[in-house]
Amino acid sequence: MDSWGAVVGLGLVAAAIGVIAFVRYRGRETAMLRGDVALARELRELAGDDEVRLAAVDEFELAIYQRLFYASVVAPRIRSAAWALLGTALAVTAALAADSGDGVLYDVVTIAAIIVAVVFAIATLTYAVLAIYHTATTPRVSFAESYASS
Repeated sequence: MDSWGAVVGLGLVAAAIGVIAFVRYRGRETAMLRGDVALARELRELAGDDEVRLAAVDEFELAIYQRLFYASVVAPRIRSAAWALLGTALAVTAALAADSGDGVLYDVVTIAAIIVAVVFAIATLTYAVLAIYHTATTPRVSFAESYASS
């Protein structure tokens, strides 16, 4: 019995489940950030003129803004790279499976799967490079200057 097919199939199922779980986790994180933004507004209103409470709200908002940067700029590109990587894996698997057969139809399917795999691989690299670029170049929210003056 050839167990490589079963191992590859289980690996692809595990990869698909992993990508779907990652994307859903990041989606829930974005929803939690929306709730935190609303909470920060309410806390600011409740703090009134109390400087200690306002400082605590400022710290909370700083943490939210740093997470918002990631969730709005970097995370979508990482999610897209994960989807494209899954597409690459599936297309490569289809190309390898079709390559084992003989005939014109198998050759056409193999070539088409290779082309799709190359497109997905380019998309994976593009989204990964964009995520790294935005992580390195987008300015972060920082209150360091205001802390230094006080």
